[in-house]
Amino acid sequence: MTDHRDEFPLDDLLREEGLRVLLCVGTGGVGKTTLSAAVAVRAAMLGRRVVVVTIDPARRLAQAMGLDGLAHEPTPVQLPDAAGTLQAMMLDVRHAFDQALTAQVSAAEADRIRANPFYTALAETFSGTQEYVAMEKIGELHRRAATTGEWDLIVVDTPPSASALDFLDGPNRLESLAHNPLLRVVLGLPRGPFGLLDAGAALATRALDAILGGRLFGDLRTFLRVFERAVLSFESHATQTRALLASDAAGFLVVAAPHPAPVAEARALIDRLREDRLPLRGVLINQVTATTRIEAERLAAAESSADEAQRVVLRHHRLLLARAEDERRALAGLGRVGVPIGLIEKRSAGVNDLASLLGLFGGLDQQPAPRADL
Repeated sequence: MTDHRDEFPLDDLLREEGLRVLLCVGTGGVGKTTLSAAVAVRAAMLGRRVVVVTIDPARRLAQAMGLDGLAHEPTPVQLPDAAGTLQAMMLDVRHAFDQALTAQVSAAEADRIRANPFYTALAETFSGTQEYVAMEKIGELHRRAATTGEWDLIVVDTPPSASALDFLDGPNRLESLAHNPLLRVVLGLPRGPFGLLDAGAALATRALDAILGGRLFGDLRTFLRVFERAVLSFESHATQTRALLASDAAGFLVVAAPHPAPVAEARALIDRLREDRLPLRGVLINQVTATTRIEAERLAAAESSADEAQRVVLRHHRLLLARAEDERRALAGLGRVGVPIGLIEKRSAGVNDLASLLGLFGGLDQQPAPRADL
């Protein structure tokens, strides 16, 4: 299985001057945060001016970079002997929504709405909010880079989710909510002739008023009016950001683990990226079992002649070989992907500092290599 790990020319990709945004995408739990940090560190060592963005609530990115924590604004990361620079930030979804809110209403109104339970639920728990704000932040950083020249590469650790497709589908869910006809009913916006509510809408409004109570229903209306305006302000940039992500200036790295479920998710994501004509630049398989290949006959012979301590080691090696074979079969489910595939070996020590981040890609070929499939 390790025959394929030398087919991923990571340095060539990171040296591409036209590459401005690199997104690590995949299902939750496959190591996107760690690999995003490692990619960003590697790019900075090669001379790029990098900002890495994480939306991971576990805050593992800061730990891996030796930082106490990350803020909503880019924070410099000290890299010894780096040819470039690195900054890191964590996207605070609530903070981003608060910024959008204060741009739409007065300070007094903003304070009142921040205490609104409807606002809290949407900003912190609604499916699609993280993905939508992540898209907005990518566009914001790209526009800022074009103006200030602070960065020439944005590396994005996409939000953790049960499905790898959530990053692509999540923003649409938030937009659909903002444009839902029911929202216009709750807001009391005219739908019928002469700018009047039709009978059904008026009845629904009275029912909601009765169920929630006048004050709570009023709070809901106030919040939804601001929410609608905030999403519309996001949408003004959404078209530009989506065009950026579909251009040659962007690239997607699909991250997976060598097990059936993550591989199936990765395959679905690869197909979706192709369908949406988004630039897939490679696949990284994380936490691959490293083994030394020994023929079964030689292993059995060694076990029969070894002492007890040696037999324990050999039995452990046999288990590793079996696990590696299971992983090889799982990875066969990827099929042909048409882009480089890199295998990142599982490490016995944790990845919790810059040195270990730099060592993650030690097994990958750093020279030009033809694209290949498993």
